[in-house]
Amino acid sequence: MTGHYHGPMPAAPSTSPATPIDPPTWAALEAAAWAAWPALAEHEHAGWRLRTAQGYTKRANSANAGPEAQPLGAQDLDRIEAHYALHGLPAIFRLTDPGPQPALDDVLQQRGYQRVDPSLVLWRPLAAPAGTVPPATLGWPEWLEAFQAVSGKLGPGQATHLAMLRAIQGRCAAAVWPAQDPRCAGLAVLHQGWAGLFDVATAPDARRQGLARTLCQQLLDWAAAQGAHHAYLQVVQSNAAARALYAELGFVTAYRYWYRVKAS
Repeated sequence: MTGHYHGPMPAAPSTSPATPIDPPTWAALEAAAWAAWPALAEHEHAGWRLRTAQGYTKRANSANAGPEAQPLGAQDLDRIEAHYALHGLPAIFRLTDPGPQPALDDVLQQRGYQRVDPSLVLWRPLAAPAGTVPPATLGWPEWLEAFQAVSGKLGPGQATHLAMLRAIQGRCAAAVWPAQDPRCAGLAVLHQGWAGLFDVATAPDARRQGLARTLCQQLLDWAAAQGAHHAYLQVVQSNAAARALYAELGFVTAYRYWYRVKAS
């Protein structure tokens, strides 16, 4: 996996979140995000990807529409709910705006699904790197240990997290900052010219010191040096501090998404 782009160059992002992303670029960015944050198993139903990863993150344990997603009737929803029940998981749908089936949100609401975690996909073009210090990268077990230390995310789900990281097929930079005493951790994952930033976390006592900004810039420069044409990330809409940081780094809104979760 080289990370170089072999398809048509997407239009430059607009600074206005009201400008819709075109369907081919939406599909390419969605595919990049799925590849960068892999589920441990996937099944297809009517053009929807039914992703499962032992319940670790809604992103990897939800039904996601592909570009050929078909309208879902009651029987389709019954089958998808049964699929997740078989895995011991609640049925979750990840819906995007724009997306291929806008009416599904109302259907799911009527079916008793709750709307949670409204989020944004942000993006920006990448240019030649500015000559910053290369990111300090680690192997997966060592990086995950650093990530757990700064994020406080512990528990049995981290074994699944490690399995998902090891399942990534694209070129990656699993980085920390500072190198000798990590207080911030993050990932950059390449897929067909798209560079996704994931798992950016800073220790509580080291926040507002510019560490995440430094690490993200290192990862962006690394991705550009690998031939990536755009970077993207996903952020919860209510996370004002993270959104301010990413705005400083030149990210703007590409599109929105949220989850519908079946009430128990």
